[in-house]
Amino acid sequence: MRNLKFYIAVAAVFAVTGCKSGDAPKERFMFTGKTDPQVEKLLGGIDVYADAVRVIPVIVNSDPNSGGKKENLEGYAIVKKGKIMTPDQVKKLQSVVFDVNVYDFNSSKRCLFSPYIGFIFEKGGKQSHALFCFTCNEVSYGRDGKQGNLEDFDPARKEILSLARELFPNDAKLAAIKDEL
Repeated sequence: MRNLKFYIAVAAVFAVTGCKSGDAPKERFMFTGKTDPQVEKLLGGIDVYADAVRVIPVIVNSDPNSGGKKENLEGYAIVKKGKIMTPDQVKKLQSVVFDVNVYDFNSSKRCLFSPYIGFIFEKGGKQSHALFCFTCNEVSYGRDGKQGNLEDFDPARKEILSLARELFPNDAKLAAIKDEL
């Protein structure tokens, strides 16, 4: 009888500790590669981007004044949130974010920044984001929803579009965006 109580107690402990709820994935997303100083400066530091606890894809309203009193990134209202990204999806995104060859640090475009897809990186109460504009292939990296640093991402357009379509498979606007400008 005592053994039965012991086994029941052990089973209860395993049941309670093995079944934790919450949205956060169990695997942390840790970028382990080296980062070029230009990329680190563009990102405003790599801490949250490299070691996010969770990454949330979003679709934003491309009107820069749409945020108002709504949840927004850089003033662009968040109109849809996707599911928390899997570790493999985050790795795909990080392979673009941390690749110095994705950016053109020597030139700038004269194009109206009009983002459609964003990614919110969260870690320990901190938040960083990436907003991608497919009209002119520019990305803005910011923190806490505030305006960030802008740079071209032309070589990674197809990769980001592919990932965005994977995350939002039924989005007609994403489906209509061409893989190349």
